[in-house]
Amino acid sequence: MSFVKWMDDLSKELKMVFCILFLDITWMIYRIIKAADAKNTLAVIIWILITVFLGYVWWIVDLITMAVYGKIIEFNNSGNVDVIEQKEEE
Repeated sequence: MSFVKWMDDLSKELKMVFCILFLDITWMIYRIIKAADAKNTLAVIIWILITVFLGYVWWIVDLITMAVYGKIIEFNNSGNVDVIEQKEEE
């Protein structure tokens, strides 16, 4: 998907901006689309629930993991939680 590729290609600084409260919805949409592309129904459901019920605090998790690891938290195809590394600028 073009949205996922666009998010992957952003600089780390811009990714950090998208982790700020109210802008973090872009990372939630990113996760939902990426899970849907991978046909991971469980991850889609979980990320929708997190967006609806925990979105107001999840931005802090995204901000910390992006600042410390340069990564965001996702579910892999086996259903496990991973901190997925985003592409670094070359």
